[in-house]
Amino acid sequence: MREIVHLQTGQCGNQIGAAFWQTISGEHGLDS
Repeated sequence: MREIVHLQTGQCGNQIGAAFWQTISGEHGLDS
C-alpha cells in the first residue's frame, strides 16, 4: 500500500489540494 504525502500552502494551495483529493477520491472510489 502506497502512502501519499501532500503539503498545502496558503489559500491557493488549499483550493488546489481540495480539488486534488476530490479527483483522487472519485478515481479510487474513496469516501471524502
